[in-house]
Amino acid sequence: MTVKELQDQIVEAALEVHKNMGLGFQESAYSQALAVEFDLRKTAYERKKNIKLSYKGSVAGEYTLEFVVDGKIIVMVKAGEPLNEVDESKMQGFLKATKLSLGMILDFGKETLEIKNVMR
Repeated sequence: MTVKELQDQIVEAALEVHKNMGLGFQESAYSQALAVEFDLRKTAYERKKNIKLSYKGSVAGEYTLEFVVDGKIIVMVKAGEPLNEVDESKMQGFLKATKLSLGMILDFGKETLEIKNVMR
């Protein structure tokens, strides 16, 4: 499956979650619902994937990614604070650490689902 096709599947799944759940829940609830939706759609993903940030052969930090879809796209779920530059910077760091090229930040905390694509 191409990255574009995966991206479309992620958007469709997120829209379904947003439509059915609405507003007012914690990020963890939206994340769990998105995992259910991925399962129903048979979308391959890893959840709560641990990664290590390497610096000159040593581990400089460890992070947990919400989702990595089909080993190609990192997905971050938000529901509280509006998307901001810090979220984009975090995603850039995750992309650099994993050597993946696309990250998607999904904000379920608005009337209309907000999707921010971040490229490495």
